[in-house]
Amino acid sequence: MKIIRIFILLITILLLGCQDQELVNNHLSDDKILHGNVLEKHSNGLTLALTGESKEKYSDIISVSVPDEGMIKLVKEGQSLSVWYDFIRESNPPQTRALKVEINIVSD
Repeated sequence: MKIIRIFILLITILLLGCQDQELVNNHLSDDKILHGNVLEKHSNGLTLALTGESKEKYSDIISVSVPDEGMIKLVKEGQSLSVWYDFIRESNPPQTRALKVEINIVSD
């Protein structure tokens, strides 16, 4: 009986340790934010035309995937966004995964 309890405890610890710590801690880095305008919207992500410092730092266009379609439910082509991301994958165009998407309100 004691062996079964130890086994269950070890399995629980292993499963908890395998979770994505960035999402578990809900910690988003202010150093990992992209700013851009939506060129295309897909069910699993977006293509952004980067603006400002993001454009200077990376490239003109980046492909952004989302883990949940609900993250971009209200996003429309042409809108200005801020995207918190995990890391940039070197490809053409560069790719990343969104951790958080925020629509920027532009006042006229």
